[in-house]
Amino acid sequence: MTVLPDLTELRVRCDRVPKAVAAAAEAVLGARGEPGRVKGIFERSHVPMVMVDGRRRYVEANRPARLAFRLSREEMRTLAIDDLTPAHRVEVLKRLWARLLESGSVAGRYQVAGPDGSRFDIVYYGVAEVVPRLHLVTFAPADWPEDELDPDPEDERHVCVPLSPRETELLALTADGLGGPELAQALWLSPATVNTHFKRIYEKLDVSNRSAAVAKAMRLGMIE
Repeated sequence: MTVLPDLTELRVRCDRVPKAVAAAAEAVLGARGEPGRVKGIFERSHVPMVMVDGRRRYVEANRPARLAFRLSREEMRTLAIDDLTPAHRVEVLKRLWARLLESGSVAGRYQVAGPDGSRFDIVYYGVAEVVPRLHLVTFAPADWPEDELDPDPEDERHVCVPLSPRETELLALTADGLGGPELAQALWLSPATVNTHFKRIYEKLDVSNRSAAVAKAMRLGMIE
């Protein structure tokens, strides 16, 4: 049975990897149970991240991870962690995988075999089941300076304030085609309260209308 770690357990191992790598894993874990938020954090992160299934096969990789491996999303999905592990390290991989499933998280240094035969060291943080049946690995090349992992201040200006559960629900229903009166009826709210929610959504997403709000929320992974 896979153990699901909490944030306290996660922080215990933070001194084994760069702070940005650990913080990226912590951010995803903090959104566990909210697939839309997990997806948004995963896609927007400047730290390389991959999602793998129970067979250690890559299911998803964000852009920094694809650039690190020099592989497309489609190419990543044809591979497993085993395929990018030097032959002499496979047994080590199996032990680390067992530890991940047993304790819920694992961190440290690892050697990766590139698809072109090259090898490079990474520092990584693995967290079990951030979404059902999928495990997260955040990582960075071991020789990257710590400050290179910090987010660009310019990017930080464009990070949206998180939506509340009610605001997320409202936008999801809007994306499904419900209009003002239908939204009010579906959520047991007055039309005035619906409009108030939308005003807050516009401020948080920096948009001016419902269509733009839905489009941006979908792009950021806040709704599906």
